[in-house]
Amino acid sequence: MLALALILILSAVAYFLLVTLVDLYPLNNVRDAKASEQRTEVLANAPVMALPAVLLGLGAAINIPALGYAAGVLELLIALGGLVLWWLPYLVGITAPWATAGTGITWAELHSRTYAHTLIVVPRIGDRPRPNLEHMILHTLVLAAAIATFAAV
Repeated sequence: MLALALILILSAVAYFLLVTLVDLYPLNNVRDAKASEQRTEVLANAPVMALPAVLLGLGAAINIPALGYAAGVLELLIALGGLVLWWLPYLVGITAPWATAGTGITWAELHSRTYAHTLIVVPRIGDRPRPNLEHMILHTLVLAAAIATFAAV
């Protein structure tokens, strides 16, 4: 189970980097993202997303389960952050205050320019931004990694 948890965590990080940096239209829309936005997203999120793998691996290597539990909690917080960022605006119409921190634009503007023309499989709710398939896959990977991490510990 440890190997599965590590594979899922690292797969989520690799997938995140791939869809943030490589144009895979219509899955993502990197071509309409600014280089500064991509850089900010990678620098802010990739280290945090990789930390559970370090904690879980270190906890297993030195036999300190608390590090594994910390990895699982962090992975759950990452999943929760993604769900709040994407699903709260869609389902409730409320945008997380940190959704576009440092970009100088609103979530609706960023979504309209960057995500609205990608693959989206959920139905419209008014004019609310909808989660795209790219992020639904990422959220599934992160949540599966959290579950596997707790199971491994």
